[in-house]
Amino acid sequence: MLLSKEIAVYLNLAACKLKQYTSMVLKNNNIGLTPEQFLLIDLLWNQGPMSQQKLADNMKKDKNSITKLVDALEKKEMLMRVKDKTDRRSNTVVLSQKAQEMRNDTKEFGISMLEQMLSGISEEELRAFLSTLSKLTANMDALS
Repeated sequence: MLLSKEIAVYLNLAACKLKQYTSMVLKNNNIGLTPEQFLLIDLLWNQGPMSQQKLADNMKKDKNSITKLVDALEKKEMLMRVKDKTDRRSNTVVLSQKAQEMRNDTKEFGISMLEQMLSGISEEELRAFLSTLSKLTANMDALS
């Protein structure tokens, strides 16, 4: 198989397995969130309230995808939209008390999950992989 095709196959496989593994861990720990919902909440834990556009930029997703994520998390009472005082067209997404209360327990299992996933891979290998992924993404951005 051509190297480029093999890379494409393994990138797709890794992305699918990452989502499956994360879903399983969230389910096994009785956390009623999808991996993407968890990432959005984690982003807000780390950076605080932000606009939906800033969430989209940080998560590298389009605004419609973020709207769906925010809608679902709002139904789960994990966050709320607050009208921006300076721009009424914009909403600031703020975590609810319920989401704040689950922070400590879920952060610990999240860190543990990542450590297990990355075990046996040196920091040097991880940095090289990150650099390669970054270049790959930049190349695809330039093409679109």
